[in-house]
Amino acid sequence: MRIQNTENRKVRSDKKERVNITTTQDTHTKLKKLAVSCGMTKTALAEDMIRLCVNHMDIVNWYQEQFNQDEQYRVKPVQKDGNLIY
Repeated sequence: MRIQNTENRKVRSDKKERVNITTTQDTHTKLKKLAVSCGMTKTALAEDMIRLCVNHMDIVNWYQEQFNQDEQYRVKPVQKDGNLIY
């Protein structure tokens, strides 16, 4: 048996992180229909939508205007080299 040395392992730059969500039936139905329409899986579509939202300055700011409860945790999105960073 070979034991891997995890200290020297590189982390993949495209590594995926799992996010589990629960939706209403209405949202699930809409997601399913839109995914079929786009030729995607529901998971791929949801991931793409999340990526779009967290990388769009107006959407990030809208969510913070609606839901931010503590200014010290407010993120400040900045456009740099074509990417949105916090």
